[in-house]
Amino acid sequence: MNTPLVIKLGGSLLSDPTDGRLQRWCDWLSGAGAGRGIVVAGGGPFADAVRASQARWGFPDDVAHRMALRAMDQYALMLAGSRAGFVATDEIARMTGLCAAGQTPVWMPARELDTRLDLPRDWRVTSDSLAAWLTRALRLPRVLLVKSCDIPEAPLAELARRGIVDTWLPTFAAEHGIEVHLVQADGPLPV
Repeated sequence: MNTPLVIKLGGSLLSDPTDGRLQRWCDWLSGAGAGRGIVVAGGGPFADAVRASQARWGFPDDVAHRMALRAMDQYALMLAGSRAGFVATDEIARMTGLCAAGQTPVWMPARELDTRLDLPRDWRVTSDSLAAWLTRALRLPRVLLVKSCDIPEAPLAELARRGIVDTWLPTFAAEHGIEVHLVQADGPLPV
């Protein structure tokens, strides 16, 4: 069996369900790519609701961070419910076994990360960095971030400056030697 790849499916892919990009990745992960990917779901409209609520009610970033983790759980549950062979899980220890069995784990991060203090608990950290964090926890060498936007050829720090990835990702990836690959959602599927 090939080493599984952590694949972050951006929450923005939920914005237009008719464009087929999210469908395409889910089809691959439940077909030819079954057992080859561990999915990290972005926050999408669920995290957008957290941002809007924080702007209106003024609660602290720590609370917003915890709510955004649950937003990722919501997207993960939605994805897992959309395909046979997708399994929503908050147990990191189960993930490689699920892949070995030909299934696609979809990570629900809230239980694992809710009270962890080893990562910033604010908007510097999004599902981009959390996908890298999971990659490190699984002792895997690289992570794939699937994005809905154009991705220019640029260093990770520049991509963070442009808002294409979150601001903590370049530092975390460099400190832990994690290769970060970005692909547009309509770009090539893993080989």
